[in-house]
Amino acid sequence: MDIQKSTEIPEVQKTIVMLRTLSADEKTRQEVYYREKRLHDEASALYSARAEGLAEGRAKGRTDRDNELIEKWRKKGFTEEQIKELLS
Repeated sequence: MDIQKSTEIPEVQKTIVMLRTLSADEKTRQEVYYREKRLHDEASALYSARAEGLAEGRAKGRTDRDNELIEKWRKKGFTEEQIKELLS
């Protein structure tokens, strides 16, 4: 079923036309692909860094709750010395 014909909403119809136009352009498709790839790579890197940090924390005897507290304290501007003092 053709979505463009099945909707009466002008904004949706315009968006569908725009998407079809953009997807027909090779350069635009490449730009979208590389943007999606970059976002995916960034998300993967953040996930890996977090997993690595959690593993490091566990190796030091910290729990997930400790790691959550540490992240909260860092976001609130606590220094590493202050965090170490709070954990001891």
